[in-house]
Amino acid sequence: MTTRIEATRLIPGRGNVVDNGVVIFADSAISYAGVANGAPETPDADVVSTDTVMPGMWECHGHFMGIYTANIDEVWTTRPQLAAMRVTADARRALHAGFTSVRELGGLGSFLSFAVEEGQVEGPNVYASGSALSMTGGHGDVHSMDLADARRAMIRAWGEDNVVDGPDEARAGVRRMLRLGARVIKIHASGGVLSQLDDPHLPQFSKEELEAIVDEATRMERIVAAHTHGKRGMMAAVEAGIKTLEHGTYIDEEVADAMIENDVMLVPTRWVIEFLMAEGEKRGMPEYAKKKAAAAAGQHAEGIALAVDKGVKMALGTDIFGVGLWGRNGEELALMVDCGMTPLQAIEMATANGPDTLGPQAPNTGQLVAGMDADVICISGDPSTDISLLGTPDNVTHVFKGGTRYKG
Repeated sequence: MTTRIEATRLIPGRGNVVDNGVVIFADSAISYAGVANGAPETPDADVVSTDTVMPGMWECHGHFMGIYTANIDEVWTTRPQLAAMRVTADARRALHAGFTSVRELGGLGSFLSFAVEEGQVEGPNVYASGSALSMTGGHGDVHSMDLADARRAMIRAWGEDNVVDGPDEARAGVRRMLRLGARVIKIHASGGVLSQLDDPHLPQFSKEELEAIVDEATRMERIVAAHTHGKRGMMAAVEAGIKTLEHGTYIDEEVADAMIENDVMLVPTRWVIEFLMAEGEKRGMPEYAKKKAAAAAGQHAEGIALAVDKGVKMALGTDIFGVGLWGRNGEELALMVDCGMTPLQAIEMATANGPDTLGPQAPNTGQLVAGMDADVICISGDPSTDISLLGTPDNVTHVFKGGTRYKG
């Protein structure tokens, strides 16, 4: 079946808006995307008329955890079978909100990706990391348990032990995530907010450990994504060859320049900071996390604004994690406009830039270009002038993933 979308405007993902646009696809690939008067005739096509057509969006930092609270300890007290059932609904929420691809950086994403590929779960394409590698006592360790129990808890919840120390263990940790089907390797290169004992300003992993992780991942054609808040952790990650920095709270001009020079992307995840400040307390966020989040909130917005001004390449990520929160991913675009982006820059961040966060594993999506995969969404209204439209799933009227219609 051929599908023809006729739109008041076509937003290609990268480039200018096209008035009176048409997108045509058959099976899984786009055959035409451009102005209506140049489109071929398609007499037998299924025709969709819409205000705006654009590529399916990318969530480049999310967590399919199946928990309700803003307390990571809920992971360890929830049966993984139940959590897995919950995330199938979150996957559908994400897809119906216009997110046809998710880079999942710690959670049940590896298993979810298989179920989606098998056609048993309706959801986006999921490119998962497995768990996120952590040093002992680091952001990805479970500080409320003894170490042996922490390792067992991680294996029980997400499939493999993630705590590694020294270059050899770090290399082995990458291999364990590959056993889970990891398409990207996630590490904690600084302390974090929702972990109890570590400091977001301080770096984690030694130079030798970081280099071992990057070497092993690169050899297997995966890039490394690094959770980083503090400057020292960011600089160490860039120097080790890591290609995406997550959060980037305390970014400054030196870090931004180093990222540009080394072709490193930022996934800023502003949404989670705003969410924790507004809703974290009623969601059970621990007291230690409240203090860390409050300290980071203002600086994080300033850091993103600096990165926008400097021209650091970015991809959309929210750090979304809870049951029922998925589907709100599009709220991140308006937050990026608040930090200095234009609506079209925010849309490019959410579409065309997404595949680049996977390096060699990148699929052929993110833009409306002939020959690319038909991940396409239709929007009621004009997000190039009102970016907030993309934060409301009801404004996403149609969703096609790989040419198959899932909404509309």
